[in-house]
Amino acid sequence: MRIVSTFHPPSSVTDVVKCRLTSDRSLIHLVVAKSNRLDIYSVQPSGLSYECGAEIWGRIVVVKAIPTRGGKSNLLLLTDHPDPRLIFITYSTFSTGGRLNAVKTLSLYHHNSRPSEFLHTVLVDPTGSVAVINCYTGKFRVVELENGFYKNDFDVMVSELNILSLTFLPTSSDNYSIAILHQDHNQNLQLLAHNIVLSEYEMSPESTLLLPPTALSTSAVSPTDAPPCLVPVPPQRSNATEQLPGGVLVLGGRKVQFFELSSEEWQEKHREKQRKLENRQKSADQAKTKEKQKDREVKKRRPKSAVEWPWCEVTAWCPANDEGTKFFVGDSYGRLAVLSVESTVERGLIVIPLGEVSPPTALAYLDSQVLFIGSHFGDSQLIRIHTSPVSNLAAPTLPIPAGVSVVEPSAFSYSSKGKRRASTTDREGGGRVLASNGTYIEVLDTWQNVGPILDAVLADTDRSGQPRIFTTSGSMNAGSLRIIQSGADFQNTAVTENIGNFSKIWPLRSRFHDSYDTHILATNAQETVLFSLDQPDTLSVIPTEAMHFDVSPTLAASNIVRRLKNSGRTSYEDSSFIVQVTEDKVLLLEYDNVLQTHSFLASWSPDEQGGEWAGRKIVAAALNPSQFVLGMSRKRLVVLNLSENNEFQIFRYKDLREEISVLSCTPLDPTKSFSVYIAVAYWSIHAVDILSVASADGYLNPVCDSVSLPALPRSLLLHDFGYAPQILIGLRNGILVAYTFGKNVLEDERIFSLGTEPVGLTQFEMGEKRVVFASGSRAALLYAEKGITQHSSVLVKNVFASARINSPNWPSSLLLMTPAGGVIGTVRDYNKMHIRTVHLGLDNPRRLQHDVGLHAFAVACVRTEPGPVGEDRLSSSSLKLLDDKTFDVLCQFTCQNSEEITAIHMIPFSEGNSAICVGTVFLKPNEQEPSQGRLLLITVESGAVAGRQLKKSSEMNVNGCVYALTRVNGLLAASIGPSVSVYKVDAAGFQTVAQWNHNYLVTSLSARGSRLFVGDAICSVSVIDLIETEGGDVRLESIAKDFSPLWPMSIESLDQDTIIGANSDSNLFTYTVQRGETRTTLDRDGFYNLGDVVNKFIPAASGGTNVIALEPKLLFFTSSGRIGVIVDAGPELSLHLTALERNLSKVVTEIANASHAKHRAPVGTWGKSDADAAAYGFLDGDFLEKFLDFEHPSSETERILKGSISPEKLKQTYAEIKQSLEALQALH
Repeated sequence: MRIVSTFHPPSSVTDVVKCRLTSDRSLIHLVVAKSNRLDIYSVQPSGLSYECGAEIWGRIVVVKAIPTRGGKSNLLLLTDHPDPRLIFITYSTFSTGGRLNAVKTLSLYHHNSRPSEFLHTVLVDPTGSVAVINCYTGKFRVVELENGFYKNDFDVMVSELNILSLTFLPTSSDNYSIAILHQDHNQNLQLLAHNIVLSEYEMSPESTLLLPPTALSTSAVSPTDAPPCLVPVPPQRSNATEQLPGGVLVLGGRKVQFFELSSEEWQEKHREKQRKLENRQKSADQAKTKEKQKDREVKKRRPKSAVEWPWCEVTAWCPANDEGTKFFVGDSYGRLAVLSVESTVERGLIVIPLGEVSPPTALAYLDSQVLFIGSHFGDSQLIRIHTSPVSNLAAPTLPIPAGVSVVEPSAFSYSSKGKRRASTTDREGGGRVLASNGTYIEVLDTWQNVGPILDAVLADTDRSGQPRIFTTSGSMNAGSLRIIQSGADFQNTAVTENIGNFSKIWPLRSRFHDSYDTHILATNAQETVLFSLDQPDTLSVIPTEAMHFDVSPTLAASNIVRRLKNSGRTSYEDSSFIVQVTEDKVLLLEYDNVLQTHSFLASWSPDEQGGEWAGRKIVAAALNPSQFVLGMSRKRLVVLNLSENNEFQIFRYKDLREEISVLSCTPLDPTKSFSVYIAVAYWSIHAVDILSVASADGYLNPVCDSVSLPALPRSLLLHDFGYAPQILIGLRNGILVAYTFGKNVLEDERIFSLGTEPVGLTQFEMGEKRVVFASGSRAALLYAEKGITQHSSVLVKNVFASARINSPNWPSSLLLMTPAGGVIGTVRDYNKMHIRTVHLGLDNPRRLQHDVGLHAFAVACVRTEPGPVGEDRLSSSSLKLLDDKTFDVLCQFTCQNSEEITAIHMIPFSEGNSAICVGTVFLKPNEQEPSQGRLLLITVESGAVAGRQLKKSSEMNVNGCVYALTRVNGLLAASIGPSVSVYKVDAAGFQTVAQWNHNYLVTSLSARGSRLFVGDAICSVSVIDLIETEGGDVRLESIAKDFSPLWPMSIESLDQDTIIGANSDSNLFTYTVQRGETRTTLDRDGFYNLGDVVNKFIPAASGGTNVIALEPKLLFFTSSGRIGVIVDAGPELSLHLTALERNLSKVVTEIANASHAKHRAPVGTWGKSDADAAAYGFLDGDFLEKFLDFEHPSSETERILKGSISPEKLKQTYAEIKQSLEALQALH
């Protein structure tokens, strides 16, 4: 069984809407819709403040605001096919924050209806009385609304089938007219309107005269261009007496056109003509009359005003003022402009360029010249529009192609007498494009979006042992590489190379209760050194003769308190005492703050005790403010404290069962100066005991059963994260083990891997959280979240020792000992997703490979220069070599004209170097299927003058597009159109050794050993084997094939017999080769609806443990920016988790109460059917982890554990389930 969990949620924005969700008229909200989530932000003076969010089971298409009589708005959400839903959502505020509530869900599913091909949307009229949904061809769903809530709904038939855009016309509150832009059977674009008659539950079959039917000119909008959108323009007052009726903007195409609504006078005149025409039809010459009527219907009417649109396809717009006379408009390449419809009679439409932003999917004007840009192809942005340029003052605001009529800003200036200066371009109804310089945009905030992801690799470029994810992201003008890693953010503030290599370090203060540290005591196997923290950029060494500490290696050191006894009661007060423990003795020192020196006060040693103490060595030590615990040779454990005379005295001692290796006596309560427990680890038996310092049953006796460990403990820490005491055990082999210590029992074992070096532990505070820094080959931060011990990777490596320091020069910092010396820094954002962006702009990355030997990435890019709508755009493709640390472009190879790189693969070449195999396609305008491509072998050559260069070593012409490349048994396999070809590649070039021609369109390949797994985009998947004969010949032989209509988009092998993939319907699937007596088949044993299109699978880094049968297998990447992990669960655990998912689905739902089983059931192109089955072979990891959100015991956990009926009772305990889910959570 495979578990599907999310590492990085979808980040591309689908839609946004500005509204007021509360009765507070001064508070504006921004609603941001992503593919599966709705997020609410409030607009504050400092920016956007996140309020709340909710997961939606289904792909969100559109979100709209429904105005209510109280001034606030409710939300209306539309989800996508195959099961479209309309969800009514309200927003409530509580003392703990906001919350979204679904008050009504309306299913829009129609059996046997054809989904709308071009437009899937919902409209809400400005009064909030009616909503219209278009999601099926030839049919609207009309919903009546009352004060923001559902009232009634009905279907109306629509004769216009290929609808491109819809909008409500600005009419009186009693009339509801919808403008429709559609493509007719002659491929002409028609603009017309219909009335909705609520009383009759229908839409008028005849078009309304309010917007006369109009055929759009092909010179403005071509049927082959991206479809334009309709924008309503409310009525305007041009002067004190004249009222303009408003109309509709056709936004898109080569021109922006404004069609004015007809007046009542014109409508009455037209009706009179219609009546006369009907009378004529009664005459004998009916044929001529009908022909004249038909000519009138298709007549192309001139718009009231029009202006040339100088940039690319319009993708988003929003009103720029409440009057509806100005609009922000963005194109597909992020060119942002203001479109003004003020005074269309005098000036016409005016386009004012503002600058370049992320390619917008949706726009929302908030307030005070602040605009939100929601993007699918780039980062979402919060920008401010300035009235004057703020940068690039000498450059044009936006490039305007030659041939577009422009005017200078001075053309809109006025004289002191109020008359406008004449312009040579003035003409009635004509529009203008303003030519200006400088950028008017300031970016205030950015929300990173890693989608759409087309390719990805996992690489350890800094050799830290923590591989990072590298993706090809973005498109249009926002192409980029993204470097993604989850973990705590460690920010270096200083590197002290002179500190040397020390195995242990301790911070020291002037007095125990002081907040600042003044010194660092450091030790190695030879000596102890004292450093001062008085310098701002380095650690200064205190001379040996002045430090008064024992210079032999130190086992432990710490500030302590003074112990007092009054009337039999013990108390503790601040002191300047310091305890140092060496192999031979324990020293008490005191710090003189005036002289700034340490002085010796007292000591204790085993030899001074004589008798059986003599000859013993101190082998381990642990200190707390008042107790000094020593592990001595010959198995003796000793607890010392200070007498009232500041002398060391033995409080307790005991001989234990084995030689002691490491100790911990940290108080579980940080406000206490003593500990009632001591943790002890042993050398020979790899075990840990917890002993009681004061127990009714005897001193220093175990309080719980011992735990055995797989390796030698090298560090121990008793620690309370705030919800339960823990014991953390760092092992010699790089494993960290954590147990919950409660009710005198160790339970809830958790295991973390930190490489191969011994693990050290350092306790400190981050804000109000008590956290632990664990170091080894890799580093991690342990903390508590929702009552669960979590860990985040820290981006440092090979830490020998660590200590918390706090000084005026380095506040709240960590000092880490590494091979490079001492590193001082701070840890922030302990659970942050770190995303670094390498901007490539118009160079959109499509394919990515990393080579360890070259220390570089090979990136295949496609660059398309933006141009006006309808014109050919110059496109080129190149292969870039980027340094894997700096990401500088080292060199690049450019393809031929009309050639595009479609696949790349690194292959070993001569003298241990790698070469880059490149597959291309030639794109010819008149070809429906590519007929020509190339295989290129690119080598990296180093030159003394020019540096690295990419050189084409050899090439081979092929008959089709090279969709995928992979290595199989040392040979190169390529999918070329319908075939799979295998090549031997050497310095001589490509030599064909085998070919397979039994598919339609092979777009994906995966190899495992001698097996090739083939994904046919038109059919399904198949498995073929590469057979080498005794004579040295090679052939491809079919193993098994699936013949179902699956339409796979990407595939990857899980093992020699198992394949996983994703199809165009957003489903995940698995197939396994089954060998029978007579034939071998490919059986589907997994099918699951992910709700997202997966473009790439890559092998995951190993992160499983032997304790829980969970192993990460693959990472997957989607168009929306989701990064997920496929985790393999063992057979027994799979049964338990399947039962948990079943019971959990009866308790947990999304806000619209959708069924989880239905949500994850596989879907097909034609929607639901009675034969639909539930998902199988996969479990929803994100859903399973919701079990951890419930407190225990609680009514919810009881319902989940017991089930609805007796057979549904879970066989695992709460603790066992929690342990499994925490282990799953740690894998992503």
